[in-house]
Amino acid sequence: MACSLEGETLRTAKRIGLITVALGSILLLALTGCYSTPSLANTDETFPDYGLISPQQAGTVLRALQGEPDFVLLDIRTSPEIAESHISGTVALDFYSPSFAENLAELERELTYLIYCRTGNRTGQTMAMMADLGFEKVFDLDGGIRAWTQRGYPVCQGKLDAEHTCTGELP
Repeated sequence: MACSLEGETLRTAKRIGLITVALGSILLLALTGCYSTPSLANTDETFPDYGLISPQQAGTVLRALQGEPDFVLLDIRTSPEIAESHISGTVALDFYSPSFAENLAELERELTYLIYCRTGNRTGQTMAMMADLGFEKVFDLDGGIRAWTQRGYPVCQGKLDAEHTCTGELP
């Protein structure tokens, strides 16, 4: 007589199998070193999860990752907005450009991004687009550069491709 699993017993067995495979995969990645988190570069602060982060957490990200080849600080405001004030090290990608979606799709998905706009509206929309495109390592500065400057954090004035002045140190 053959053994058979029916109904709830079969569903439970499938769930246990899927959970076992998932946990095994995570353990394998952790043991082989294929999964890593960004370094904190001499800070005692907790590194934030990807997604919406506070200006203070953005300072932690910038201190740890700015200058790293796999990190991009992405300002999605217009050129006049950027010239008025921007965070040092910014790369520009104008949200209102007719080619924004195409330019966004051309970015390297394996890099880590910190994106910001004026108040967070454009970045909220951009986060959804980036998720749809398969980006996994994206930070979104909550409240945008407005929240950043309200806390007195450093900014630069002037066009990105011209001489400009910067003030202050990272929080």
